[in-house]
Amino acid sequence: MYLKITDKAQEKLLTYNEEGAVIVLDLDDGVGEYSKVGICSLDTSFRLLILDKSQSRKDYAESLENNIGDIYIKDYSKRYLDEAMTLDFDERLHALQLNGPSGVLDGNVPIVDLRPEKTIG
Repeated sequence: MYLKITDKAQEKLLTYNEEGAVIVLDLDDGVGEYSKVGICSLDTSFRLLILDKSQSRKDYAESLENNIGDIYIKDYSKRYLDEAMTLDFDERLHALQLNGPSGVLDGNVPIVDLRPEKTIG
């Protein structure tokens, strides 16, 4: 399973890709400490979570092969993904989209920065 992250999508992630940042592709299903409410609809909803390396990733044991570095997922969320996936940025809709050969899996993948705020001094 491979996730290609296009240049446009990489630009959106660039501001979050700092040393110590961890990227998680989260199936927002209400399971895990970072998911407050599951989506109660027929849609499959993903989010990109930005964590600090000191934050827990116990629910995200699997790593997804991709072209920018480590991206973690819940092991069972693989069943929703095609073998070849693409994360792209749609300029018209101003949204990250998760696509595969079978079509658009999620047309609006938000980036949620959950890192604790840094205090100065």
